[in-house]
Amino acid sequence: MINRLIKFCLENTFIVLAITLLVIGAGFYSIKNVPVDAIPDISENQSIVFTDWPGRDPQTVEDQVTYPLTTSLEGVPGVKVIRSYSGFGFSVIYVIFKDDIEFYWARSRVLERLNVAQKLLPDGVVPVLGPDATALGQIFWYTVENGFYCPEHSGGVFVCPDDFTIAFDKTGDCPEHNHTLVLKRVFSEGGICPLGDAGLIKSGYNLGELRSLQDWYVRYQLNAVDGVSEVASVGGFVKQYQIDVDPDKMRAHRVKLSDIYDAVRRSNVDVGAKVIENYGMEYIIRGIGFIKTIEDVEKIVVKSTEGTPLYIKNVATVTFGPDFRRGALDKEGAEVTGAVATMRYGENPLRVINSVKEKIRKIEPGLPDGVHIVPFYDRTQLIHETIGTLKKALTEEIIITIVIIAIFLLHIRSSLVVAMTLPLAVLMAFIAMHRFGVDSNVMSLSGIAIAIGTLVDMGIIMTENIYRHLTESDGSRTRIEVIYEASREVAGAIITAVATTIISFIPVFFMESQEGKLFKPLAYTKTFALFASVVVAITVVPVLSNLFLREVNWRRRTSIILGSSFGICLIFIIRYLIFGRYEAIGSLTAWIYSLIGGLIIGCLIYVMSKERLKPIVQNVISRGIYAVYEPTLRWILAHKILFLIIPVFIIFSGVSIWLGFGRMAYPVEKCLSYVKLDVNKVSPWAALKHKFPGIGREFMPALDEGSLLYMPSFLPAAGLTEVMAGLKKQDLLMKQIPEVDMVVGKMGRAETALDPAPTSMIETIVNLKPKDQWRKVTLERWYSNWYIPRWTKSILGLVWSEERTITKSEILEELRAATNMPGVAPTWLQPIQTRVIMLQSGLRAMMGAKIYGDDLKEIERIGLQLESIIKQVPGAVDVIADRIVGKPYIEYKIDREAIARYGVDLKDVQDVIEVALGGKNIVWTVEGRERYPVRARYMREIRDDFDMLPRILVPTPSGAQIPIAQVCDIEYTIGPSMIKSEDTLLLGYVTFNTRERDEVSVVEDADKLVKAKIASGELNLPKGYYIKWAGQFENQIRANKRLAVLLPICLLVNFFILYIKFRSVATTLFVYFAIPVSLAGGFILLNIFGYNLSVAVWVGFIALFGIAVDDGVVIATYLDQTFKKQKIKSIQDAREATVQAGLKRIRPCLMTSATTIIALMPILLSTGRGSDVMKPMAIPTVGGMAVVVIAIFIVPCCYCGLMELKLKWGIKDPRFEENAQA
Repeated sequence: MINRLIKFCLENTFIVLAITLLVIGAGFYSIKNVPVDAIPDISENQSIVFTDWPGRDPQTVEDQVTYPLTTSLEGVPGVKVIRSYSGFGFSVIYVIFKDDIEFYWARSRVLERLNVAQKLLPDGVVPVLGPDATALGQIFWYTVENGFYCPEHSGGVFVCPDDFTIAFDKTGDCPEHNHTLVLKRVFSEGGICPLGDAGLIKSGYNLGELRSLQDWYVRYQLNAVDGVSEVASVGGFVKQYQIDVDPDKMRAHRVKLSDIYDAVRRSNVDVGAKVIENYGMEYIIRGIGFIKTIEDVEKIVVKSTEGTPLYIKNVATVTFGPDFRRGALDKEGAEVTGAVATMRYGENPLRVINSVKEKIRKIEPGLPDGVHIVPFYDRTQLIHETIGTLKKALTEEIIITIVIIAIFLLHIRSSLVVAMTLPLAVLMAFIAMHRFGVDSNVMSLSGIAIAIGTLVDMGIIMTENIYRHLTESDGSRTRIEVIYEASREVAGAIITAVATTIISFIPVFFMESQEGKLFKPLAYTKTFALFASVVVAITVVPVLSNLFLREVNWRRRTSIILGSSFGICLIFIIRYLIFGRYEAIGSLTAWIYSLIGGLIIGCLIYVMSKERLKPIVQNVISRGIYAVYEPTLRWILAHKILFLIIPVFIIFSGVSIWLGFGRMAYPVEKCLSYVKLDVNKVSPWAALKHKFPGIGREFMPALDEGSLLYMPSFLPAAGLTEVMAGLKKQDLLMKQIPEVDMVVGKMGRAETALDPAPTSMIETIVNLKPKDQWRKVTLERWYSNWYIPRWTKSILGLVWSEERTITKSEILEELRAATNMPGVAPTWLQPIQTRVIMLQSGLRAMMGAKIYGDDLKEIERIGLQLESIIKQVPGAVDVIADRIVGKPYIEYKIDREAIARYGVDLKDVQDVIEVALGGKNIVWTVEGRERYPVRARYMREIRDDFDMLPRILVPTPSGAQIPIAQVCDIEYTIGPSMIKSEDTLLLGYVTFNTRERDEVSVVEDADKLVKAKIASGELNLPKGYYIKWAGQFENQIRANKRLAVLLPICLLVNFFILYIKFRSVATTLFVYFAIPVSLAGGFILLNIFGYNLSVAVWVGFIALFGIAVDDGVVIATYLDQTFKKQKIKSIQDAREATVQAGLKRIRPCLMTSATTIIALMPILLSTGRGSDVMKPMAIPTVGGMAVVVIAIFIVPCCYCGLMELKLKWGIKDPRFEENAQA
């Protein structure tokens, strides 16, 4: 079938080219329309149930809301775990489903259960589904701030984006920088208006007014953006009508608190009375009664005595004030108002963010003068920088690949044929990504990036073989027949090599949970690209070879005219179509680059017009390769055993680095111990064990997001005012670090179900400046103290620089030192990293211990003991145990006998406590588009005075009002600040991060230490309580268990495929010997770069296993063909045939290896955003392929050795028998 396909393509060139053009167009369309993000959405498949119950303590919320809801939600199909939080006034339940459950189907099942569970909840408590978003949905945070504006140009001025002093009153281009002018309404700093002499004025809106703008204008406008699930406000003050009642006046007028409550509730309503017709017209009748002003509230009649009304103002004071809040926002020491925009599940992050920004640009002119919207966390930059790093790496890889091919072939048109296959395969991969819904992100594009060398290998092998056949053709066959024969000859080897690579990636497709979501996009794109490369190599490359690999005999004048014409045209194309899109590039620079590019391309076209098809033996590079390879191979064939020691030593070294020299040398130590020899006392032996302890393990290197997230926790007893003061102080201290660009901290929770944080918890986003603006750190070099001329030091500094850029870890240490405060438990991570960890495991750190039990105090005791134990583990930092039971409570315990004596209902007493002390929002006003609460409670002077708490008045049926102390016992106690549970079991956390050690080792050491403490009795763990370790390391362990089963299976399948190809177990083993050698090479390079063994590294090894055998497959295939064609009668004949086969295939093998290794160097040496994720996947391939090049000697050596043994021992072989018949 493959042969017929090749023949069809060669005979139908026009059809192939037409389909290729269609593929190119579809590819560019797919690139534009594939969703783009920095990383795949690796968060859990979750549905959130949020219940608001204002004023209720966590224990009451847990008993009456969270627990009944949790039990009702258990048993929903596909649920993996139910994680619950009971906080002050709210309940949040995360129903986490298995990954194969459809997202919106899961929400519908939860909604069904909520309808049933509603009857179990208190009256008025209504659970609702949270936003249809994931943990990575919070893509855009912003503040609504005051700024400076020009009163004479309130609509704004048009300024140059590079220099705000260049301003105009209308749009256009900047005359100095050739940029398009942008509208500037608000300036961040004061001064003089750039368009005139008027001074800039700062707007003076307070936090309440800014919050109203956010809630009733900005929020709803942004919520209407397509793809936005929710816009949640935080910070500032919600305006509230506050009725502060005077209990003395109430008692004097014999008014109860419930009278005021009922009066207000009945005085805030509009009604409609249908219509009246008069003189043919219809009039709609309305009764207007909504509260609009403070006077409306003051004039509400509480009661009337003998025709004399008693107004609210007679017994209370009515003012505007802030509503009760449990969250605030601070920007560098100043409290601000802001919000977070959350993306809907399955949307394109980049498109949604751009839509939000465009909406902001449209609505900002509608804001009051001086008020503007300032983003402080925008994932766009991270996305662009990450994708930009990959694009740069891909571009460099393509250029490097083309250069390598040109160097090896020394034939530009052949190089062009191979080079064209690369972008074509990439475009086909993007078509498949768009069709199968694979997003464009650092992982999916890494799949293409690490496959670049493999993609071009197929074209190299096919083109090189066609070129060789064309140069060796004697003219007896037609050109198409020669190309067909050459293509058919290597098609089988190409398909076999790609099949082994694709099958090697099958384990990645079977990964689950977070690791599956992370690496499946990579597996898909690599598979798409490899499959595309095979299709292109078999269908397009023969056609292009037929078109381009021809003898051309143009006159020199024609070649010069053609090259000059193309060069001149390309100069203008490069200048205006390419550099014209980049305003930052100056005109002169653009013209210089365009001239150079046009000149190079013109020269290349001239050279191509004069190229001839020369035999490979006339190629200088080929002769150089043969001059080295042939004598080396002949020596190896004569000294096989000696040579094979080299790959065996490489394997031993690699495995020793992986598992540790101590484990590999243990049998030797054990044997020597029987003769009383302790090799550990030998210095070199001990040094090797210390140098190679084994490679550490972790789930995944963290993506450098360019921002940090600081999450300190105050003690539960800390009040909102105290936490806010600490937040402001810490923000100011962090801003003083030179590398910090912006600091915005959030205390408590935003008004969203995605944020269950208590007021004692702070989340501060620290945005760092670009790395080129970071400080330089002085280094002490060997020549630093020499008294030598400065120019000499400058020359030495090119190699041994005396300064370097400060590292992110050093900046983090400075931030730790600056924010160190007594009583504050800090945690440092990154925004995306934190959201994923928190909503995956419930932890606020990379790992932790979960303590399950049935008593919160006992859980806290165990947690505090665990905290002190885990601090002893090397590498464990930021160790924090939950302070669960530490919130001060004032409890009114009602004496039922006492209330019975007074004839008072218990509910009446509870209503007094709830309304008088806590305050209760009675109604909401309707003021146009805005809605504000009306609240009634005792005056602040009474509530803030602890001595007044027993004097709160309780009305009796007789009309008398008695102090609440007569019917209640008032106690001061300690209770929970937040209650956590999983599947109805109470739990507490001990969280910690790791530094300078791998995650798995730290957790293993912590587990051993805790078990030892339990065994010794130092840690008392009562019956019914248990500890479970959780965190990202679970993903690593789970992935390793799955890979340990699937990877050997896939390797066996590959072995079977190779066996089908060669029909020889021995030949297959010779080819497969490359896998342990390449594995060792990968471990060696991994040790050099200092990376831990993560899932990303294993994925890199999986990619390596698929291509490590490619050279062996190609050489073994030709060895079989050569031995069948020649008459093998002696050992010398076998060696000669082996050398001839090796010489025929050494050049394409070296080309494929060189392209694979060198093409990955841009990733290996990259430093941009996302490189920390890509490098671990590239290291195994580069290290393995650099070592496995030895396969070009291993396979011929082993193959020839086997043939020699058969000849020596007289063993018959089909190859010999065929030769005899020949």
